[in-house]
Amino acid sequence: MQRDEVNILVVDDDATLGKAVREAFVRSGFKSQHVMKPDDALSALKIQPFHAVVIDCMLPKMSGRLLAQKIHEEFPDLPLILMSGIYKDKNFMRDAIQETGAAAFLIKPFELSEMIKTVESKLETKIEVPVAVLQNLFSKEAISHKERIKAINAAEEVHGYDLPWLFSLCLHPKINGFLNIISPNGDVCGIGVSQGKIVQVNQKDSKSYFGVLMVEYGFVTQAELEDIMKTTGKTKKMGERLVEANVLSPHAIQIVMSEQQGIRLSKTISDGAVKVNFIDSDDIREDAFTDRTIYTEILNEWLLSKIKLDWMKSSYLPWMRYNIRAGGEFTEKHRVFSIPVVARTPDIMKYLISKQTLEQALAEIPYPEDHFYQSLHALMISRVIRFGEAVTVIDTTSTKKRLTRLIVELEKQNYYERLHVIPKAKDADIKRSYHELAKILHPDKLSVETPNEIREMQKKCFTLISVAYETLSDSVKRERYALEMEKGKAESILQAEQFVETARPLLTQGDFKKAKDLLEQAVKLAPPTAEHRLFMMWAQMKTAAAPSAVAVASKVRDDLLSIPPEDRHTPTYYFVRGLQLRLNGDIEGAKKNLSHAVSLDADFIDARREMLVIDGTKAKAAAANTDLLRGDLKDVVGMLFKKKK
Repeated sequence: MQRDEVNILVVDDDATLGKAVREAFVRSGFKSQHVMKPDDALSALKIQPFHAVVIDCMLPKMSGRLLAQKIHEEFPDLPLILMSGIYKDKNFMRDAIQETGAAAFLIKPFELSEMIKTVESKLETKIEVPVAVLQNLFSKEAISHKERIKAINAAEEVHGYDLPWLFSLCLHPKINGFLNIISPNGDVCGIGVSQGKIVQVNQKDSKSYFGVLMVEYGFVTQAELEDIMKTTGKTKKMGERLVEANVLSPHAIQIVMSEQQGIRLSKTISDGAVKVNFIDSDDIREDAFTDRTIYTEILNEWLLSKIKLDWMKSSYLPWMRYNIRAGGEFTEKHRVFSIPVVARTPDIMKYLISKQTLEQALAEIPYPEDHFYQSLHALMISRVIRFGEAVTVIDTTSTKKRLTRLIVELEKQNYYERLHVIPKAKDADIKRSYHELAKILHPDKLSVETPNEIREMQKKCFTLISVAYETLSDSVKRERYALEMEKGKAESILQAEQFVETARPLLTQGDFKKAKDLLEQAVKLAPPTAEHRLFMMWAQMKTAAAPSAVAVASKVRDDLLSIPPEDRHTPTYYFVRGLQLRLNGDIEGAKKNLSHAVSLDADFIDARREMLVIDGTKAKAAAANTDLLRGDLKDVVGMLFKKKK
């Protein structure tokens, strides 16, 4: 129901006040009618539907309290608000509420805004709040370039995990200009887009990654890079200086700049709020380019390493009872079907398109839940799929499975996570998110045929989000909750950091089991950083027993994909990757990565030690082969067929 469809009846024998209350409701977007007599109120209720009634307790011929009782008996679900300037006794108010089933009791004089807020709070699950404009595009088959820019500018503030969707929207052949991303501390990142490509990423970043990438790609060695940077002038960019020194081709610069652009894009995606706007411009130079094909590859990296599963689950919760259709970019050969996060969910389109709702698809998928959501999000951002229509008839089996999981998740989440909002979310965003969740979780949304078990489960879910909304929609309660959360979070992070700092030297000393125990304790206290996760992989490989070492190394290979692209250029990353490759039998690859770790940090003792172990193993193998080849034929045959003791 839209706001302008909500009709409110005001019953007050004070003509001036009654008119003022009615006009206040009208100014707030509601319909409203004012009557002065109880009989007129009862007649009005029989003639047309009302969604709330505001009643003064002192009325002629019949008290407002008695009128409220009569209305409640005939319309038990109709919210009633009592008000009085005479009856101010707490006992009277308590008894009046109990007898009439009134939702609230206001004492005159009161601010009209207080009246509006009280009525809104009682009707908020019945009033439709527009879906956030960017998410609303998930249901559109075709989106013009003007609609895309309008939606971005209307959003003003988004979650950092929403940025991949915004970037995708900007990859339109008719969009030219800058998508500006403003961080909470005021730093601005300008994403230049032109004719369906991202061509610039301008951000405040002390680390360019250019030199590191040059070495990684093998265009130059670390020694060559350092020597040229010392001996050439400082007025030109690094790439120009390397070209002038005849160690690099212009083509190599473009390759590295494209990779650098992807890293800079990745750094914009964070777990927090950012402000956004789009400014049209045709004057954009091309530093490097990221087209739709390259972007799809980058999106795969972000889904594995940046965007949290809980965030995706919350994002898609309001869409659970919608069906899914082929999107405007759908083709069977779309590039998105070949990226790992989608390729590992074979036949996912069959589950999505053939099922009545997203909820049913989720209940029947044969894949792990995280794989499903990552694949779903990749397909949605690529506009290969879109949401269709809401389905009113629910499948009880699917609903029960989803609600069972949801109750567990909601109980673990903090209030912000329950409502899928950031700590600094605006009141309007909190209300919108709550309404979106209420559409699917309010018990009143269930049909009368719904089994009682499901009704109780849904009621529990709705209670959990309502508790969160009650706190976050009240400025005083919200501030108190935020302070409590920050205090507890800060203490946990500090303790986790202490565990990690204690574990690091233990790794070098070879006390891997103790280091692993400390690192696992740290994970329980706070989300691990990239460095923390790398330490965990290091400890896991070093404590793995021989029979399971290869399996652990294979798991680490997959876990390395969870490291964000911008954090994959550190000595620790290359060291861990070297350990993993060595356990998987790729000795040359292991040595290359360990060598790169040392080139980035000459004092990395652990990497040097591993290189010596590899060299020693190779030397022993070579010596054994030499002895075997040089030996007398009789001795060699004897060695080969010697009985084991």
